[in-house]
Amino acid sequence: MECRCDAICDWENPDTAVHPPETLSGKSAKYDVVFKEDGVTLLSTNFQSVEPIFVEAQTFPCVCMSIVLDGRAEGQTAGFDAGFSPNEVWVATSNARMHIQKVIMPDLPVRTVELIVLPEWFERNEQRFLKDPPFMRMWAALNGPTSVRRRPLDARLKRIAWAVHHPPRTDGLIALHYQSRALDLLSALADEFDHVDPKPKAPSLSAQSIERIMAVRQWIDGNPSGTTSIVSLASEFGMSPSKLRQDFCVAFGVCIGSYISDRRLNYGRELIQTMGLTVSEAAYRAGYAHPANFATAFKRRFGHPPSAARS
Repeated sequence: MECRCDAICDWENPDTAVHPPETLSGKSAKYDVVFKEDGVTLLSTNFQSVEPIFVEAQTFPCVCMSIVLDGRAEGQTAGFDAGFSPNEVWVATSNARMHIQKVIMPDLPVRTVELIVLPEWFERNEQRFLKDPPFMRMWAALNGPTSVRRRPLDARLKRIAWAVHHPPRTDGLIALHYQSRALDLLSALADEFDHVDPKPKAPSLSAQSIERIMAVRQWIDGNPSGTTSIVSLASEFGMSPSKLRQDFCVAFGVCIGSYISDRRLNYGRELIQTMGLTVSEAAYRAGYAHPANFATAFKRRFGHPPSAARS
């Protein structure tokens, strides 16, 4: 999603940049990406406008926790309440892109904190949290339709959000401070999925969808090193990336990104074991641009470095 679950910033490409919203006054709202690492982003917003601010944005696949300390907005999108009010928490999951509009009102200062977790974070940490129910529920929700839950802001989250807006003055501690607050919010986000299963009943696939998703898996199995982009793969089979992710999860019970990664790693291991390739050669042949990334993923998947696969 985007800021305050599509509230303040336009995240057109969550992997590379955050673009400031357009406003009626022609000035951008103040926001800061205070922490960004391995698919987890912490964003804080702090400003006040003398006139209403019109915001256009687009959602994208992620799990998001949004804390509104102050501020008020009125949603302008039919069928989706993108507005927000002071002292509330939003937990949202999305597997689709949706165009969102809202107007931020000038009667209050706007102070928010957002934690955005992208699909690659779940794929990267699958082995670590495989037996953790909240983690699996979050991941399952990410592969379902857009869901938004809101509730009153509690004291714990208010303290964390306040700390995000008041970092230490010592420069050497600021990065560590924001990283710690991001972990605090990640833990709080997991708690939101601890006792509730937000995953809707899995929809049954049509015969046409089953045939198409089987063809997708067959293509991945036959071309593990050539499958580097879910977007291009979806386009190749005439479907949207969100539809591809959802149908693959429904059909096979696993995230497509995780499946592709597993197939590439197994292919790389086979190249080392049966063809005697070096780690670098196997990494490039398996579709990795950097052998170091291949080695890290290999050790995480198999429990030993790729060099040990020869023995």
